[in-house]
Amino acid sequence: MRRLALRSALLTLLILALPAQAGDVEDVMVPLQAYLDGHASGDAARFRRAFADDAELVGWKDGRYVRRSAADYIAQAASGRPPADEHLRRRWVRSINVTGKVATAVIELDYPSMKALDHMSLLRFDDGWRIVVKSFEAITPAQ
Repeated sequence: MRRLALRSALLTLLILALPAQAGDVEDVMVPLQAYLDGHASGDAARFRRAFADDAELVGWKDGRYVRRSAADYIAQAASGRPPADEHLRRRWVRSINVTGKVATAVIELDYPSMKALDHMSLLRFDDGWRIVVKSFEAITPAQ
């Protein structure tokens, strides 16, 4: 019995130690790209593609703790049109880590009116990857 438990533990460690496959990272990029595209276009459907239905956002905005549902965030962020200053905005994925059905990613947003780091926690569901938690720190530079 003890030998079986040891083998099981070793097998689990080996699985967890396996590096992410290229396809895993590409699949994780699907909701991350939808999130980036939502920012660029103001399209609610792109944001909805990125987030799980029950996703949460928690973080710091100008030093103040903020917590809200992804649905509330989408309602606020999706204007239905690109931002007027879209040509001045930059956003990119800094990193992605995948372990089995769990992934994390860091996205940087560099806008004239805001700088932010979004730390995304993603899970793989039957229909693909979704952001389940967005933890962030955002600051509004002095104008």
